[in-house]
Amino acid sequence: MRTFLTVVIPSLLLFDGVTAQCAAGTAQEINGNWYCSEVTAVTYASFPGFGSYEKITDMHANTGDCSSVRYNYSGSLSPLNEELSLHIRGPTWLKQVAVYMPTTIANEKRSTEPKGHHRRHAAAAAAVRHHGGHQHLHDRHGKVKGVEESPLSKRAVGDLASATIDGQLVSWTNVYAGPGVATDAPVLGAIDDTSASTSDADTTEDTNTTYQSSTLSSSTTTSTSSSSTSSAPATGEGWTRQAYLNAASGAVEGLTFLNHFGGTDGVSGTSAGGPAFGASLSYASSDGQSGAASPQVLSNAMIEDDTEVIIMTDQSCDDGGCGFTRPGGVAYHGFSGAQKVFLLEFSMPLTNSTTFNGDMPAIWLLNAHIPLTSQYGTNAECSCWTSGCGEFDLFEVLDSGNFRCKSTLHMAPAGGSSDWFRRPTGGSITAAVVIAGEHEVAAIRVLGDGQSFDTTLNEDVVNGWVNEEGSVFKMEG
Repeated sequence: MRTFLTVVIPSLLLFDGVTAQCAAGTAQEINGNWYCSEVTAVTYASFPGFGSYEKITDMHANTGDCSSVRYNYSGSLSPLNEELSLHIRGPTWLKQVAVYMPTTIANEKRSTEPKGHHRRHAAAAAAVRHHGGHQHLHDRHGKVKGVEESPLSKRAVGDLASATIDGQLVSWTNVYAGPGVATDAPVLGAIDDTSASTSDADTTEDTNTTYQSSTLSSSTTTSTSSSSTSSAPATGEGWTRQAYLNAASGAVEGLTFLNHFGGTDGVSGTSAGGPAFGASLSYASSDGQSGAASPQVLSNAMIEDDTEVIIMTDQSCDDGGCGFTRPGGVAYHGFSGAQKVFLLEFSMPLTNSTTFNGDMPAIWLLNAHIPLTSQYGTNAECSCWTSGCGEFDLFEVLDSGNFRCKSTLHMAPAGGSSDWFRRPTGGSITAAVVIAGEHEVAAIRVLGDGQSFDTTLNEDVVNGWVNEEGSVFKMEG
């Protein structure tokens, strides 16, 4: 009886919690996962704005061990304001993807980023097969321990900046800290990484930001139908596209397509460290099924079951701005900043596959430190995942063949809406993911037909997505 009660009571408590999220009578359990109502908009709000996680500082291939330091973060939507990588697992057909940032920040970034990185990739695919199996999903890391550190900032966030745009002088408060800097806020200090693993130093970042807070009209902790934010005045500055893929035409700019085949013969990357680290990042073949020796363009075809493609920028970590990355691995910057928009056109066809992870498509964002060190290794101390560096599941099918996609945030605190998006098994849908630091929310929206992937987005359009009524989940600690 004691064992029985131990199992049943948490289950009852979970049901009560889910019921509180759902409209009356909509809670439904399917294979251990709870679902409420079908929606086209989910908003995450009430981010703490500060926290810490274990940042990897060294990986010892001869022993399979890693060193880390306790890293304190702060700022609007942190740690989602850090560099993120975009992950696609099949069966998914990715038609288009574009990444935007506010125009003023984009102009500032262009003036400081290094030149000469590849902007367009060759279209030929490598035909190297991988004979190992993928590990399950992307959430299998254990707790890691260490001490605290803070990065050095190369430029002063919060300074007044100005530029001449379309013949007019425009001024703004700088929120871009340069590649690899993990906060919107000025950095107060840093400690030496070479000695951090034995230090008890506790260095935090300044929590002062320039973002305007918005108040949600939802009165509950979890999902409810309401307006997601109070309206913020449009600045008229707009958003500028930083990266783009059109799979049908083969057009690509600002993106690199990667996977986990490092160390395979003829493929970029490394397998040093063995299972403890897992295979490093490698360039992906055009179909994502294998690795490649050089960058390839993702083809206009379905990414197969249990195949994962990682999308990052075309800016190499050779500039030193990514922090520590796995020695010998392929390493590129992720998408940075507390304000960024991802536009995606995709479908998730039914395959009826019964293989491992079969017929379980997913699209998610990870803190780029995870794939740049160890995403699927067996040594939990080689990843910052469980210590809260951040994962944002956008559209994830949790059991084979399900037509429901859920979203979840894995950070501190963690949580997710039990409302769900309908899996696009037939035609493609277009979705917007808005990391809206100015509004202090992260929003997922399924858009109507006709959404363009132009080089710019109107400010009012993005504000409309942020303010759209839908399900709201508050990230309360």
